[in-house]
Amino acid sequence: MNGERPSATADLVWSVVWVAIGAAIFFGGYTMDRLQAQNINPYTAPGLVPAALGVGIFALGVLLLLRSVRRHGDAPAGAGAADASWRRLLLAAALCIAYAAGLVGRGLPFWLATALFVFVTILVFRWDELRATGRLGRGAAVAAACAIGTAAGVTLVFQELFLVRLP
Repeated sequence: MNGERPSATADLVWSVVWVAIGAAIFFGGYTMDRLQAQNINPYTAPGLVPAALGVGIFALGVLLLLRSVRRHGDAPAGAGAADASWRRLLLAAALCIAYAAGLVGRGLPFWLATALFVFVTILVFRWDELRATGRLGRGAAVAAACAIGTAAGVTLVFQELFLVRLP
């Protein structure tokens, strides 16, 4: 938002946290009962999605770790970057809570709630950059395309592949 990047040290610390969280989520999903005795479709096993998410979080944590190691020689970012990181973290948490507690299951179809969440989140985090460069219209169009694609993809995968009824 203010253009400053987190320091390599901050990236290193958070990467280790994300790698550990991803590994724990994968382990928890992998060790869940697969319900094989009930002859269920393997794609509907309860631990499949958490394990896949754990792998994704783990992989992104490793990428962040590699980036922090590569950038370690750079000068660390100032306190302003740390403050901005916390503000962005709290804003992301607030948006996620608003999505989970305020949109999903409150009368809106899942796909619409997801599209609204993705659209608003992209615009909120890119607003300053888009406004400064005079590309608000283009940014909104890209956010809308991402929102529609995400909502459609998530809805189709969960309903058709994982056979999960969405709210």
